[in-house]
Amino acid sequence: MAGFDQFNLGPAFGQQELPCEGKVGDFVVLSPLQPDEHDPTPQGLVSLWLCVKSSNDEERAIWARVQFDGVATCEWPVPEPPQDKPVLTQG
Repeated sequence: MAGFDQFNLGPAFGQQELPCEGKVGDFVVLSPLQPDEHDPTPQGLVSLWLCVKSSNDEERAIWARVQFDGVATCEWPVPEPPQDKPVLTQG
């Protein structure tokens, strides 16, 4: 297999709450598990969140959970990306 880069966004272990502060583009990884705790679920308990509205002195940050369209391992074939997503429009 050809080499490639991968990076790790360190999870906030044992945490299920998002921060009140954030800047657009920030990512947060939440895990209800402890660092060395085994995840017994078939597809994992970790969630990835993206800050879509920055916090300021009057408002708290707004976060959106990133939803994935499939899962894979090194032993499963990578699924084809879905082709039925709606075209994004503004408004």
